[in-house]
Amino acid sequence: MDDDLIRQLGYANLDARLKRISDKMSHSIRSMYKELNIDTEPNWYLVLILVRDTPNISVMEIANRLKFTHQSVIMMTNKMISNGYLNNAKDPQDKRKTVFQLTSKAEINLPILTKIWNIGTEVIFQLMNEDPAIISHLEVLESNLEKSSFGERIIKRLND
Repeated sequence: MDDDLIRQLGYANLDARLKRISDKMSHSIRSMYKELNIDTEPNWYLVLILVRDTPNISVMEIANRLKFTHQSVIMMTNKMISNGYLNNAKDPQDKRKTVFQLTSKAEINLPILTKIWNIGTEVIFQLMNEDPAIISHLEVLESNLEKSSFGERIIKRLND
């Protein structure tokens, strides 16, 4: 008998199962970076890609593109600045905005990081038995949650 409560509960615990998978992958990636002597974090690639493709991108633009909170982007970019991957400056047109550029350290590391990210994409596809269906399921889930949150839906059902 399987004693994994998260698996037993199925849909009732989807959030915990997704978090568990995410945590396992992040821990594994963090260990891999350490073994390769690369001082980066698993989620930094998202910001690195955005800043590479859109130099002088602002905190708000990053938050909007990633659907992350403003605060989480600030925390992440501050760590990236501390580790020498990003430079920040005030936007010349709007001094309220902070914009980012890649540092020379980031530029030097981008080829190996890009290779790692590309291989990572292939590995995820293999881990999914080369079935892309999960992506469309996640798209549906995210789209529906944008329309109405999980909690809102439960409250509505309770009140019906």
